[in-house]
Amino acid sequence: MKLYLLAFKILTLIYNIWLYFLDYFIILSYHSQKAENKILIIRLDAIGDFVLWLNAAKHFKQIYPDKQIILLGNNAWTDLAKRFTFWHEVWSLDRRKFKMNLLYRFHLLKKIRKAGFDVAVQPSYSRSFLYSDEIIRISGARDRIGPVGDFSNIHRFEKRVSDRFYTRLIPTDLKPFMELKRNAEFMCGLGVNMKSGLPDLSSAIEGVSNLLSNLNGYYILFPAASLSGKQWPITHFSVLADKIYRKTGLVAIICGSSREQHLADKLLCHVDAPVVNMVGKTNLVELAVVIRDAAFLVGNDTSAIHFAAAVSTPAFCLLGGGHYGRFMPYDLELETERPLPIPIVHKMDCFGCNWKCRYPVKKGAAVPCIANISVDEVFALLKPVLEDKS
Repeated sequence: MKLYLLAFKILTLIYNIWLYFLDYFIILSYHSQKAENKILIIRLDAIGDFVLWLNAAKHFKQIYPDKQIILLGNNAWTDLAKRFTFWHEVWSLDRRKFKMNLLYRFHLLKKIRKAGFDVAVQPSYSRSFLYSDEIIRISGARDRIGPVGDFSNIHRFEKRVSDRFYTRLIPTDLKPFMELKRNAEFMCGLGVNMKSGLPDLSSAIEGVSNLLSNLNGYYILFPAASLSGKQWPITHFSVLADKIYRKTGLVAIICGSSREQHLADKLLCHVDAPVVNMVGKTNLVELAVVIRDAAFLVGNDTSAIHFAAAVSTPAFCLLGGGHYGRFMPYDLELETERPLPIPIVHKMDCFGCNWKCRYPVKKGAAVPCIANISVDEVFALLKPVLEDKS
């Protein structure tokens, strides 16, 4: 297995370098004509990362008041991004197609090159060679800014190469920071005096009706996660749902994307309490509204937890150790009366493994730090909010 992983890493590195040289064709073929009033912001990470970034993103208009700000974002969340006034335009990028479809990659990079940006900013702490760093290079912007960053998503050799794509690298503290603080650190490097605080989705969902307005009361279960190892066992979710129903009579709403329908189906097979399956039936804006009006949310370490924090809904996060301290628990510099997500943790000495678990784990199963969180532990932490709702 170790030999297989090593071979995969080597092949990935070779493919990335091949694309790097292939992209030179765009630089040679298209001249970047600078437009003094245009700035490109590149943010291509996941939905939860985007939500956590909103508190920092609103300051770009303060830094560049006379520039036309264009956000290049992950197509997983750009529809939501278009509802904010922090930028003038939002361009979408499909990460899979950008990596595997050479024609799609060519046309998008050509569009960026020909736009003639004066400034290009890549604010993500964990840079990626094939995506954000390469777009910085192709942009041809006079001023190309990014963080020094870490090695979570990039090979050391790639980072040595792509550091030279930037005209300015914002220094980053080597100490582990929660992502909200990390975003504030970058903005301070750009000259903004800001402190980390909770993001707010209220303006983006104002006036949007709730698809579940016919229900008197409900709470949300979010059984999915970006990795199967981060998913609390479905049988645990079903037992918890039964206990919550007996205590409060609240209906459980299962939420997630259409790709996670199999998890909802499995949960429905095991649970005895009333459950409504909303998996794949909401877009991000509708999901935010459904979460806003929920009594509370229980879910894995995923974007739903950050949505709940951004709409002031109590959330309980089944938190493993892979990125412990980076995205959860929340660590704010600004005080707030809004509820912060409550982490539910089975502490182990291997926390901080970047989800490279050292223990043997069956395919599709949860890693030990997730699997060993008991239903009784979760229910005990839920009791104060359950007593209020009952």
